[in-house]
Amino acid sequence: MGRPRTYSRDAVIETAMSVFWRNGYMATSISDLVRETGLNTASMYKEFGDKDGLFVEALEYYRGHVIGPRYQILIENPNLAGVEMFLRNVMTGAARTEYKGCLMMNHLAQRHLISADAAMQVGAFCAEVESLIETALLNAQSDGDIGPEKDARQLASFIVFCVHGTVLYGRHDAKKDVIPDFYDMIMGVLHR
Repeated sequence: MGRPRTYSRDAVIETAMSVFWRNGYMATSISDLVRETGLNTASMYKEFGDKDGLFVEALEYYRGHVIGPRYQILIENPNLAGVEMFLRNVMTGAARTEYKGCLMMNHLAQRHLISADAAMQVGAFCAEVESLIETALLNAQSDGDIGPEKDARQLASFIVFCVHGTVLYGRHDAKKDVIPDFYDMIMGVLHR
């Protein structure tokens, strides 16, 4: 019979998520994870398989506990008001001094460097956000808040494209001051 677990699995995953978020997947070593989580190497491998396994779980944790409230805005408000709230939330977050990007989107550009499972999870997250925005825009058209001639799918892709850019600009101090302007530009495209 093995020894009982003396750590909280969720606490380990949350700590690992912070390490991956701060350093990126490639720059995070098993040694970093062991040091930061307090687990020994054997327990780390037994519990998560390897660094990839822990990274996939960290992405799931991030999606459920950190970024979930942001896209919950679109689930609870599948309309133009929801898109506006979502975008304001993204822009406000990215303009903060301590902003470090989105764990999912930070790794989108590194898809070829992470495991297939992790890349699939990042891609699914991005697709889900785009789908939620598209649904909100279709509802906005039904409500008469945006014109029926607008292509909701194309606009949703445009908005996600802008969100990706906002995430990148938010990581560069010299670009933070232009982030608030993005909101008005996006709204201008929706209302034009």
